[in-house]
Amino acid sequence: MRRVWILMIAALVVLPTPSAPALPRGTEVRTYKSGLAFPVDMAWVKGTKKIFFTEKNTGRIRVMIRRRLLDRPCVDLDVVSDGERGALGIALHPKFKDNKFLYVYYTNASPLDNRVTRFRVRRNRCRDPRHIVTGIQTTSGYHNGGQIEFVKGKLFVATGESHNPADAQNTTNRLGKILRVNPNGSVPDNNPFGPANPVWSYGHRNPFGLAHKPGTGKIYESENGPSCDDEVNFIRKGRNYGWGSNYQCGTAGVGLNPKAPIRRYSNIIVPTDMTWYTGKIRALRGLVMGDFGNGRLHKFDLNDRGTRVQHDRIVYDHSSGILDVARGPGGWLYFLTSSSIMRVVRG
Repeated sequence: MRRVWILMIAALVVLPTPSAPALPRGTEVRTYKSGLAFPVDMAWVKGTKKIFFTEKNTGRIRVMIRRRLLDRPCVDLDVVSDGERGALGIALHPKFKDNKFLYVYYTNASPLDNRVTRFRVRRNRCRDPRHIVTGIQTTSGYHNGGQIEFVKGKLFVATGESHNPADAQNTTNRLGKILRVNPNGSVPDNNPFGPANPVWSYGHRNPFGLAHKPGTGKIYESENGPSCDDEVNFIRKGRNYGWGSNYQCGTAGVGLNPKAPIRRYSNIIVPTDMTWYTGKIRALRGLVMGDFGNGRLHKFDLNDRGTRVQHDRIVYDHSSGILDVARGPGGWLYFLTSSSIMRVVRG
């Protein structure tokens, strides 16, 4: 989803030859829903056939039930949608079936900022908005982040540095960070930079994906680099992931004790969202990521501790860029393009 012209740049870069894409035997990719208006993130109500998803440019949060797209959105947000801004991330509270809380990260038009708002869903309508994270400055149409993920009852929020590398190294602001807050927006007492500071990790450029291994606190992030060094990072409390002023390609980065990525792409692929898949297709279980530059699904084989990528397997090569990867109805693996929701199923 980075700048649309990134595809033109990617076409001029000599990419390393990947392994031939190979879906698990007996599986295939099928269209779940086509004709959509730039969906960028989806959230599935487990145990049902209901999906919520964001339309980046319209600001609408859409509802789909049994592959039927409801005419009326859950909510129509007033967003600024130039570049990478708009309705970006969506997540359901872990106890959604009880409390009906839905969270959205988006670029609010007035006042202009990136924020996370919580809604209560009633009759497929998003009501009772509460702005739980605000003040994420957006002075640029690029590097806005936007992914949100619940891990062990806390909400993690990935923010970009709004085209200002120095801000990524400043732990007193919310740019170029992964934030950690309680479901009501308050800051947990055990955050690393003080009880009132939501920052969990820093030194990020433009995070496009967040995922965690279910039942654990192991968090993974995908990040867009400059003309080099797209990344996959293993996120830990208080760590510096190296982006900042005077960053040099191929290094761990700048600042205090920077942490190198667990997977680095020297030739850009534009990594997007990821998920830890636990569904029906055994061979795909684990960390799966999409990329927008090549339209590929990546399956990562990690070491036993989950702290290092041993193999990056290309399991599918789509005809257009992939924006999101998620588990969905039926326990299948789903992915989003700029106009469709696709899924990997048994043939």
